[in-house]
Amino acid sequence: MQSQVASQSVTSEISMMLMCPWVCYLIAEGLSLSGIVAICTNGVFLNSYAQQNITNDSKRVLRLTYETVAVTAEQLVFLFLGIGLFAFHHPYEKMGVGFVIATILNLNFARFLNVMITTSLVNCSRTEKTKIPNKIKFIMWLSGLRGAMAYALALKCATDLEVGPIILIDTLIYAFITVIGVGSILNPILSKFDVKRKDDPASDDVGKSELELGDEQEFQSLAKRVKSRLSSFNRRIVSPIFIK
Repeated sequence: MQSQVASQSVTSEISMMLMCPWVCYLIAEGLSLSGIVAICTNGVFLNSYAQQNITNDSKRVLRLTYETVAVTAEQLVFLFLGIGLFAFHHPYEKMGVGFVIATILNLNFARFLNVMITTSLVNCSRTEKTKIPNKIKFIMWLSGLRGAMAYALALKCATDLEVGPIILIDTLIYAFITVIGVGSILNPILSKFDVKRKDDPASDDVGKSELELGDEQEFQSLAKRVKSRLSSFNRRIVSPIFIK
């Protein structure tokens, strides 16, 4: 009897964890909001709070289920990307080569600004040994492959906007170029720049002036205080509400 009750409890927990993202998506779409953003936000909350309330058996099953669904969905998306580019009629006559070139230039320039500005702000609160180097910034910029998210948004535009079909084919072409073109040369570039994971990188602040070290410590101290207060707020206020 106890084993049957435990089995039902595990089944209920798994079904609830799987249904929550779908329900959030439906609610967001019903309110004319972004279903994709709703799913991402829901995933953050499920990982932070819901997993603390389920059994270890449910966690193991969910981990395997999520990994299987993620790999399967990724394969399907890339399959649809390939089929969608060649198997369906697209308004190629309404767009020229210049349009595609402008898209590639604009998106890569926007990503360059995004990566450089964000990493520069992040480096302000890091020590010299943990700062993001320029070669890593370059790899982050280069490896921004387009895929599932861009394709999903382009599909929605194709039905909601008059220029949606042009946006869709432009997205498919850009995704095809980045995935096939950039993806094919990415591994040699990583080897060339010697970019690899280091478990325990060497560290030392020799050669830095006391003023530079003081500035870094001040930035780090501020970042640590902010993180500590947010963590304390989450632990004292938010977590007790969701974690039982």
